[in-house]
Amino acid sequence: MKHIAIYVPQFPVPSETFVITEIEALRAAGHKVSVLTMELLKHTNEYDFDIFELKRERVLSTLKGLLHVRLKGVFNAYKAASSQKSIRNLSLLYFGLQINALIKQQGISHIHCHFMHSSLAYGIVAAKYAEIGVSSVGHGHDVYVNANDLNAKLAFCDFNIAVCQDMFNLLKNLKTHAIHLIHCGVDVTKFTHHDAPNNPQLKLLFVGRLVDKKGIEFALQALADITSKQRPHFDIVGSGPKRDALERMVSELGLSTCVRFLGQRSSSEIIQLSKQYDAFIAPFCIAENGDKDTGPVVLKEAMAMGLPTITTNIMGCTEIVDESCGYTVASKDSSALKQAILSFCQLSDKERSNMRVAARRRVQAHFNAQAQGLKLSHLIEQVAYEN
Repeated sequence: MKHIAIYVPQFPVPSETFVITEIEALRAAGHKVSVLTMELLKHTNEYDFDIFELKRERVLSTLKGLLHVRLKGVFNAYKAASSQKSIRNLSLLYFGLQINALIKQQGISHIHCHFMHSSLAYGIVAAKYAEIGVSSVGHGHDVYVNANDLNAKLAFCDFNIAVCQDMFNLLKNLKTHAIHLIHCGVDVTKFTHHDAPNNPQLKLLFVGRLVDKKGIEFALQALADITSKQRPHFDIVGSGPKRDALERMVSELGLSTCVRFLGQRSSSEIIQLSKQYDAFIAPFCIAENGDKDTGPVVLKEAMAMGLPTITTNIMGCTEIVDESCGYTVASKDSSALKQAILSFCQLSDKERSNMRVAARRRVQAHFNAQAQGLKLSHLIEQVAYEN
């Protein structure tokens, strides 16, 4: 089976658990998988696969790489680079040639690029030099905000992945070929399902970056509009540029006794924390710059831990959560969030327990990482390559 390179701008990024999950699923399907990244971040994790940080080499050694590229590869690389208007052709051709050398050295036969912004353009040019397959997967900001030359990039990929139905529809409308829908999967075996905790007052959990598109301020306003007797406790896990503003909002709304900011936590810590909570809240919205979550993995991970979920009707959220395991309401609507929270609070213990079971079952049935990995593996194996 093909040796696949997963190409990401940075690695490892704590909020991008879907990358590791995909790597593990592809390896389980029988592939050798390596990571190519433009920036290797500091980390304490130990990985049993190769990680290569792409660094600029000397001009002479890079140009010598042309001696090992067939004329067809040079022509196709130039054609792909010329289609890009937001990056200098010389940069694409030069750095793509460096990546090609690594591809040849490691025996890589397919590049799968996460995110559709500039890193994808370099991955495409490198793949054309090497005459191997290349594919992409979109996630959000790269499709809805920083979408420079998107149509041209997709046209030069052998296939492209959308992670939710709305994104699939958008990419299909661009009239590029080979768009497939594969939801980001979750390895359910890594998430423990707990029975409902015996909390005297219900506890809600949020996990994610503290940025505009997460809509946390709408959850805070919803809680402020609930009487103190009925109001659940709310813990916020994560860091980001909005933390100071959100902490001020908590103080101004008089929520300091029921809202806590727990900061950044590791995946293992979050799994341990999850058994304390009755439900997960994810009030996602569209930021002013157009950025939005697409098929949030955090929802699936919460559901895999048996947490009923209260979220909004943004993008793939409606594909993930149904009435058996949670609530979806209009985004940026604190009144609707309030009603959903109150509805959950008014359920019987048995009803909440049933929702916990249904949440995990839904992830197992529809967002299983191994099944999603096999779909991707099949697409990659179908791509013809010259090596």
